Amino acid sequence: MVTIILEGGLGNRMRAAASAYAMMRQTGVRCRVLWLPQWGMHCRFDSLFLPYASEDEAFELRDADTMEGILYDRPTLRNLHLPRLLQWVRHGGRRLSSPRVLELSRLDFDFATWCQQGDALICSYRDFYEWSPEDLRRLFRPTPQVTQLINARTADFGAYTIGMHIRRTDHELSIQESPIELFMAAIDSELVQHPDMKLFLATDDEATKETMRYRYGLRVITSPNKATRDNTEGIQDALAEMFALSRTAKIYGSANSTFSQIAACLGDISIDILTRHGLGVSNLKVKKRV
Repeated sequence: MVTIILEGGLGNRMRAAASAYAMMRQTGVRCRVLWLPQWGMHCRFDSLFLPYASEDEAFELRDADTMEGILYDRPTLRNLHLPRLLQWVRHGGRRLSSPRVLELSRLDFDFATWCQQGDALICSYRDFYEWSPEDLRRLFRPTPQVTQLINARTADFGAYTIGMHIRRTDHELSIQESPIELFMAAIDSELVQHPDMKLFLATDDEATKETMRYRYGLRVITSPNKATRDNTEGIQDALAEMFALSRTAKIYGSANSTFSQIAACLGDISIDILTRHGLGVSNLKVKKRV
């Protein structure tokens, strides 16, 4: 059995879980995928998604229980790095940290073969095995509460509604490489072809909302809530925005942000990642369409 600890934000956790699921299906490696509330994700799995019902015992995706939460907590000064020692006792040297997973991914490391060699632990905020959008949709089904939020966000969608994810606040690369002017240019170009177009805007920046409303008026649809990732309600709202994006005709996304890329996979729609140097490239390990 390999234990996968999901780290990072929503999109990164979802891509890592889909990666583990695809690896299990194609290689038979048993996977236990655990969701722990951590910095940037102060929310439980069951507050966002319906339980995943596995056809057998080869794959688990769930919240960590109390003991697992202690064992697999991120080693920090706060916990005196005790989880690192506990994980070493439990898994020996067969532990891969998130930075190590990133490094090995760039070297095309064979994670599946490594996992088949014995009990292992992988902590990851990225995918390490090629997966499909169907894997993602099978694992992540929003709760009724989140589904209500999604329906509220999409209630005013028109015949042609595009999605935009403009990442700001703590994401320096998106701020530098994907300025708001690029999104405005894309909108203006779309309006030539679709004068009645509507725009669903997902952003973590209130100033961006105001700028878009001022320029494009009532065609802009966006969350009425201020973006926050510090509580369950804020994460639920973010998930609703992700699924709302997945229901648009196409998405324009920010550089190096997984959020909108995952939304495009959920909806099986196209995405243009806007950067100063042209269209960006997705960094997901998603199977190419045939």
